[in-house]
Amino acid sequence: MNRNARRSLLASMLVAGVFAFWGGWTRRWMSDDGLIVLRTVRNLLAGNGPVFNAGERVEANTSTLWQYIITAAAWVTRARLEDVAMWLALGFTVAACVLATWAAGRFWSDAVLPFGVLIYLALPPARDFATSGLEWGLSIFWLAAWWALLVRWARPEGGVRSTQVGYWLAFASGLSWLVRPELALYGGVTGLVLLASSPGKWWRILLAALPVPAAYQVFRMGYYGLLTPHTAVAKSAGDSAWGQGFDYLWDFAGPYGLVVPVALAAAVGVGLMWGSHGRERLIVLVAVGCGLAHTAYVLRVGGDFMHGRMLLLPLFALLLPVMAVPVTRRVGVAVLAAALWAGAVVAKAHPIDRGPLVAGQPLGIVDEREFWSWATKQQPGDGPLYAEDFLVWKAMPTWPDTVEEARRADAALLQLALIGEDPEEYQWYYVPRMSATSDLRHQRLTAYWINLGMTSMNAGLDVRVLDTVGLATPLAARMPRDPDGRIGHDKWLATEWQVADSDTALDALPVWVDTEKVVQARAALRTPEIRELLASSREPMSPGRFAANLKFALTGGRSLELDDDPATYLDSETLNRINAGEEAGLEGPRIAWPAAP
Repeated sequence: MNRNARRSLLASMLVAGVFAFWGGWTRRWMSDDGLIVLRTVRNLLAGNGPVFNAGERVEANTSTLWQYIITAAAWVTRARLEDVAMWLALGFTVAACVLATWAAGRFWSDAVLPFGVLIYLALPPARDFATSGLEWGLSIFWLAAWWALLVRWARPEGGVRSTQVGYWLAFASGLSWLVRPELALYGGVTGLVLLASSPGKWWRILLAALPVPAAYQVFRMGYYGLLTPHTAVAKSAGDSAWGQGFDYLWDFAGPYGLVVPVALAAAVGVGLMWGSHGRERLIVLVAVGCGLAHTAYVLRVGGDFMHGRMLLLPLFALLLPVMAVPVTRRVGVAVLAAALWAGAVVAKAHPIDRGPLVAGQPLGIVDEREFWSWATKQQPGDGPLYAEDFLVWKAMPTWPDTVEEARRADAALLQLALIGEDPEEYQWYYVPRMSATSDLRHQRLTAYWINLGMTSMNAGLDVRVLDTVGLATPLAARMPRDPDGRIGHDKWLATEWQVADSDTALDALPVWVDTEKVVQARAALRTPEIRELLASSREPMSPGRFAANLKFALTGGRSLELDDDPATYLDSETLNRINAGEEAGLEGPRIAWPAAP
C-alpha cells in the first residue's frame, strides 16, 4: 500500500473506532439476559463450577467463551461484574469494527473510505448490543478476526506463507463453536476450504482446528449430558417457524429502510469484485455465503423476541468485504448516500410504540433496551446498568426482603402473586416446607420466575433460582413448545411441576394450585425417563456419571421431550393411590441430591 492508501485506511479505522465507542457508550446498559451470564460467573468465582445453581449442572449461557472471559477479567481486576461485562463487550465491539475495517482496506490495497461499518453502527440494535452484558461484541470480534485471517490467507504479505496463516485460520475456525454455536457454520465452511486447498497438509489443519473444541465438547457431554448449550434445548433451535422469522426480519429492516443501504452495499461489492478471480473471489463468496446461510437459519427458527439481535451477526458478516471500499467517483457517491442514511437513522432512532407496554398487553418482539429502560424507570435515553436497577420493576420491589424472610424461616419455595386486581402490583411470598421426611428436603430455597437474571443476581448463591421457560431448568426446557408462544419464551413449566420439584407443603399452597396434580408430578419425577434427565445434572459427578452423561447426550439428551400432563407417566395403580389421597411421590428411587450451598 502507498502512503495515501495507508493514511486513508488509518482514517477509516479511526472513524470506525470512534463511531463504535460513541455508539456503544451512549447506549450502554445491562440486560436481564446479561445478568444470567453473570450468575454463572459468580458460581465460577465461588468455586461451584460453570453452573447456574450450585449442585445442578446446567449450561445456561449460549457462549462458552464469553462467561470464561468475564470470569478471568473479574478475577484479575476484582471489579464489579456488571462493569467488567460492559467494558469487555464495548472493547470487543470497538476492536471488531476497527479490525474489520482494516482487513477490508488491506483486501482492496488502495485508498479507502469507511462504508459497511457505517451501515452496521447506524442501526440502534447494533449500538445497543455493543454492551448489554451479552456476547455480541465478542461474536462480531470473532467475525472480524476470521475475515482478517481470510484476507491474509488469500493475499499473504511480508514473507508470511498462506499455509502458516491457514493454521491460525483453522485454529480460529475451531473456536467458532465456543463463541456461539451458529458461528460453527463459518468455521466449518472455512475448514472445508482449507482442507480442499491443502490436501497434503490436511492432518495439520485438523490438528490446529479440532483439539480445543473437541475437548470442550467431550467435557460438555460428560458434565452437562448435552450436545449443545442448554439454551438450544430450551428454545428448540432445531424447529422451524418461517412465518415468525420473516416477521422478525421485517421488524428489523422495516423501521430503518435497511433494504436501501444493503442493496447499495451489494451493488458496490459486485461492482468492485467484477472480474476478480482466485482466492480473493473465494473468500468473498465464503463470507457472503455464510452470512446468507446464517440469515436463513435465523428466519427458520423464528428469529427472536429482542428487536434485531439475532440478525446483527449475519449482517456484520455480509458487510465484511465492504466495511471499507476503494475511493472512486461512483463509490464516493454510494458512501455519501450511506452516510446520509446513517445520520438519519441515528437521529431518528428506533420508533417505539409504548402503548402496549403501558397497557400491559402481551409482548412480541420488543426493543429490549427501551423496554427495560422504561420498566426500571430510568431517565430518558438511559438504561439499567446494575442488578439492583431492576428492583423497581413491578415484579421485584419485595424480592430482597422476602428472600431474607424465607431464609430465616427455612422455607421451601418463593412465589409471586398479584396484589388484588391491579395488574401492576405484585408481591413475593414464601411457602413452608412439608413435615414429612423426603429426599426433596435436600432442595434449597427455590424460586421460579421468567426473568431469570434480575432474580438470580439480587439473591445469594444459596438460593436456587429457576425459570419457567427452561434456560436453567431441564424440566421446563423439555416441555412442549407452544406454536403461538413468543419466540424464545414459548415453553412453560406449570406451577404444579414447579412445586413438585421442591419440599413445599401442599396444604400451604394457594387454592388455585392443583395439589393432586402436584402429587402426580412428584411421582412422575421418580419414573425412569425423568429420573435419568434429573440425574444427568444433579447426581454428583464421578467417572460413572460422566460416562452415563456421554451416553445420555447422544440419546435422551438430544431428543427427550416431556408431556406437560404428569399422569401420562403413571400407571393406574399409582393414579388410584393418589386419587385416594396418598402422597405417592414421596417415596421411590431418589431424585434429588444434596446441593452445595
